[in-house]
Amino acid sequence: MLQYLASTKADPVITPRERLITGSWVRSERPTDDEKKALSDIGIDDDILTDALDPHEVPRVETDDGWTYFITRVPDIGDEFNDFTTPIMVAISSDYLVTVSRDTLGRLWQPFIDKTRINTRHQATLFIGMMDMIAQSYQNRVSHINRQTRAATSDVRQLRSRDIGILTEYERKLNDYLDALLPTNTAVERMLGGRMLKLSEEDKDMVENLSIDLEQVIARCKSLLRTITNLRDSYRAVMDTRLNETIRLLTVITLALTIPTMLAGLFGMNVVLPGDENSPLAFWMIVGVSLVSAGSLSLYFLRKR
Repeated sequence: MLQYLASTKADPVITPRERLITGSWVRSERPTDDEKKALSDIGIDDDILTDALDPHEVPRVETDDGWTYFITRVPDIGDEFNDFTTPIMVAISSDYLVTVSRDTLGRLWQPFIDKTRINTRHQATLFIGMMDMIAQSYQNRVSHINRQTRAATSDVRQLRSRDIGILTEYERKLNDYLDALLPTNTAVERMLGGRMLKLSEEDKDMVENLSIDLEQVIARCKSLLRTITNLRDSYRAVMDTRLNETIRLLTVITLALTIPTMLAGLFGMNVVLPGDENSPLAFWMIVGVSLVSAGSLSLYFLRKR
């Protein structure tokens, strides 16, 4: 998909346009070969475009031939590569702002288009607004994980194997978020110098606020990872305790049954035994001795833990 969007100072609503004009936002998602050629024709570097469509590309910022290329990752796409983020490139020149992604990002961009009132000719301000939307997307995902983690772990003693599987999935997701957020924040801080992108004082303040927001999300991800690690360790400790209690109980039962088993084996031998074998009380005496010895042994070991 290749779409041209634009707005002006007089009409700040971002709307689709039939053709490319100066100050347009060029939005490209899952570009075809013809769309890649169209992007190349307006000045996008082919090698960087290939990198932007690589599912494993890491965030970075660089400049080349009058363009500033900012590659980052956005959360929760979930594709055949089993990643929780997908790469997106924002390319900025004096005439255009171009976004390129290998996945459809309507869930990200449509709310941005509906809510944002901005002149697309101010590429730096538009770019900062996009990055702020991406940061909010991360914040929403991390807040959701936080709520789900608290709901699943209200009582460590009630944790099940399925809950641990869910927590492990959250841990993988948070690590994937950190892998994207840390270099993204570094790239944003590099832009504060104003050498890669011309920023007004207001834009610099917005970039600083954006960097603070990213750092807060990073800190929250790390905090949640520590929480999940502690919960998993607590679950392991609880399971070890339960296993030890079970083994202890089985050991006591085994020892308690040893004496009755021994008596039954002795009196079950096909040999002459002392005492009156024909006495009606012989059986009950053996049973009684077995029960008393088993009970006494069990009580002793249970009290000694």
